[in-house]
Amino acid sequence: MKAILCCFLILLCGILECTVTCHRVPQSDKLPVTLYYEALCPYCMEFVTDQLNPSMVRQDRLAFTELTLVPYGNAKVNSMGKVVCQHGMEECELNAWHACILEHHNITNSLKLIACMMRSRKNKLDECSSHYSINVTAVKDCKKSRSVDDILQKYGEDSSKVAYRGVPAVTIDNVYDDDEQENISENFDVVFCAKYEAKFNKKLRNCK
Repeated sequence: MKAILCCFLILLCGILECTVTCHRVPQSDKLPVTLYYEALCPYCMEFVTDQLNPSMVRQDRLAFTELTLVPYGNAKVNSMGKVVCQHGMEECELNAWHACILEHHNITNSLKLIACMMRSRKNKLDECSSHYSINVTAVKDCKKSRSVDDILQKYGEDSSKVAYRGVPAVTIDNVYDDDEQENISENFDVVFCAKYEAKFNKKLRNCK
C-alpha cells in the first residue's frame, strides 16, 4: 500500500511540474535602457512625457525593455556632503520622491507615477497615485524617514559612472553615445525600434 501511495505521489508531482512548465509564459527579449534625469529640467520633463512614456506605454515597449530611471541629473555633492541640485532644493526634494517611488514600486507603476508627476513642477504624488489607484504609503514613509542626501546617494553613484554632459541622458544596451542623444531625445521610439531589431533580429509591433 505504501509503495502504491509513493508511486501515486511521484506521478502527481510529475503532472504538476509538467503543468507549470507547459503554462509558463516565455520571457521576451529585453533591451536595457537607462534614463539619467532630474525632476525639474524642462528637457527631461518633455522627454519623459512626450517621448519615453508614450513609447513604453502606448506603443507597449515596456514589456521588451529593461528600463532603469536615475533621478539625479546634474546634481553635485558639496563640501559639506550635501546634495545640491541644478534647479534648487525643490528639485532635490522631487528627485528624492522619484527615488522612493522607484524603490517601492515596479517599473510599470513607477513610470506611471513619475510621468504623471513630471507634467507639473509641483509634487503631484497624491493626485497621480489617486488617478492610477496606486498605494503610495511606503513611498511616503521612505521620504519621511530618510534624508534627501541618503535617498539620493545611490543615484549619485550610478550617475557618476556615465560621462554625460547634460540631461536627459540615455544609455541603450548599456552604451552612452553623446552623438546620439539629440536623436534619442527627439525620436526615442524610432531609435529604440532600430536598436531592438539590430540586437535581437526582431521587429516589434508598430515599429516603422
